Amino acid sequence: MTDGTGEARAFERRMKLVFAADFITLGLFNPFFPVWLAHQGLDADAISLVLGLQIALRALSVPLVLKLADASRERAFVLMGSAFGAALVVNLLFVSSGLAAILVSTVLLALVWAPLIPITDAVALAGQRRLGADYGRARLWGSIAFIAANVSGGLLIGTFGAGSIPALLLAAFVIAAAFSCFTPRLGRPRRASALADAGPGEPAGLPKLPKLRRRLVPGADIGRLVPAMAALALVQASHAMLYGFGAILWTGLGYAPLTIGIFWGTGVVVEIVLFRFGSGLIARFGPRGLLVAGAAAGVLRWSLMTGDAGVGGFVALQALHGFTFGASWLALQATIAAHVPEERLGAAQGLGFLFQTGLMAGATLLSGPAYEAFGQGAFAGMALIAALALLVAPFYPQRADIGGATRESR
Repeated sequence: MTDGTGEARAFERRMKLVFAADFITLGLFNPFFPVWLAHQGLDADAISLVLGLQIALRALSVPLVLKLADASRERAFVLMGSAFGAALVVNLLFVSSGLAAILVSTVLLALVWAPLIPITDAVALAGQRRLGADYGRARLWGSIAFIAANVSGGLLIGTFGAGSIPALLLAAFVIAAAFSCFTPRLGRPRRASALADAGPGEPAGLPKLPKLRRRLVPGADIGRLVPAMAALALVQASHAMLYGFGAILWTGLGYAPLTIGIFWGTGVVVEIVLFRFGSGLIARFGPRGLLVAGAAAGVLRWSLMTGDAGVGGFVALQALHGFTFGASWLALQATIAAHVPEERLGAAQGLGFLFQTGLMAGATLLSGPAYEAFGQGAFAGMALIAALALLVAPFYPQRADIGGATRESR
């Protein structure tokens, strides 16, 4: 007889490595890539164009690649293809100079790299479904790696200068490619057989949905997914000013690269705690509670980012990232885990990605002109975006289970 608990722990150990390697790339790119763009002579409008366009065009590759992953013999191989492809394409940054060349290389990198983390999420949720593995316990290692990349990246950039950022990104993508080989092999995505008497690929008790809605994520409860995805997308879009101009703002205020790395890492510490205890939080507060907490924290965080809060103040504001990102992200993953059959997990991640990239791209494109016009005051617009997520609150799903995952027959 198979030891399910042993299998789950072995799965989690391998996913910890994959998540950690994935998030090293993000932990360097998010805070420091805009600094490199400024180092290359791009102004705020050009920076927002590069960042916004690469976010928008991710929507072309991610749903297609995730659909391929759902139909594939093995999702792990698709994940590896994304990781190795990004490790090759990132080399274009070394030969990119001027807006046009930087725009092309950044967009190409985004198209290849963007599916990496959504596929990793899909594999992790599939392991949760089949083995009872804990998504949050594996995912928190991505957050730990993100912090390590923030702090070590700030230290290295402070030593070697902003011109070293492409080399650091290359090292990060090579690590991600190497560790993608540890992705657990689960075989072809399976139908939700443990959901007993439901039809092929349909969760039990699923209401009959109109054809158009069913085509988005066949077999999924779209009525529960869409409000959660819309709310998360709004909360995520409210980070656009921070991602695009946070490091540039702090540099202008006189903070050293290492201090900026610490600012970035601080929020992820709280995020790690949330992921570690995510199962209990979902069980106690439900997706609605966590999504409301994330949106409310966003309103507070961005409202107070409009002035120089000092080192202690910015550390405190960055700690709210655990809620603005971590809580809302856990809520969405819990909703997907509870209401989407395994063979459609990739499609669900892709649909969520479309919501997020669409709103994030728009907010990023607007953030450059807003920063030029209002400086730090432009963060007030991010507070408004987070407030909009609260308007969707009555439609959030209230209950879901991410920790006590439905285990499917092998």
